[in-house]
Amino acid sequence: MSARRIRHRLGWAPSRISVILQGYLLAFNKQSCDGGKANIQASPEDEVEGILYFVREEDLLTMDKYEGVAEKQYRRQDFEVVDLSGRLMPAVAYVALNTGPESRPTSEYLNYLLEGEHLLSLDYVTRLEEIATL
Repeated sequence: MSARRIRHRLGWAPSRISVILQGYLLAFNKQSCDGGKANIQASPEDEVEGILYFVREEDLLTMDKYEGVAEKQYRRQDFEVVDLSGRLMPAVAYVALNTGPESRPTSEYLNYLLEGEHLLSLDYVTRLEEIATL
């Protein structure tokens, strides 16, 4: 959720808004040699808060490289998210393919998620801050 990281990767700062993905939960089950990486998993009773960036198709192609799409680390998936006014909006998220048991993320990695805290609810930020890290 780091705008700084998105800006670094894309070379520009797209506009963004707060959104909720209903029927999913945040998991750190993407396998990695340096701690768990973020993923979303279907879970009917849960929801994931996030940030929707308004990017172009060519930006998604750039992001694909960072997310390891060609190496089958993540795949793009279309979703519908809800903005703060309750409006449904189309979105794309990266879903991990190389998953396993939950693993602790590094504190540095978790901080990338927390950089978007001003666009997330206090309750959600608190839950993120309570995640045990390496």
